[in-house]
Amino acid sequence: MVWKKGRIKFDDGSEYPAELLVKSNGQVWNAKIYKDNGVVEEVDVENFAKKLDKTVDEVYPYTYELDD
Repeated sequence: MVWKKGRIKFDDGSEYPAELLVKSNGQVWNAKIYKDNGVVEEVDVENFAKKLDKTVDEVYPYTYELDD
């Protein structure tokens, strides 16, 4: 996986410069958004996986199900 520079546009129309963590198949697994001279990081994927005693590749991508 590599970090690639780009832009993110949210559903509300706001747009920000960003870096996207992209897997070889094109899936985006994470994002760092640059706003007000700072960085908003979506998820620290390595730390998250480590807390689960797993590798990043074992965790992502994941599916989810919402409760009613």
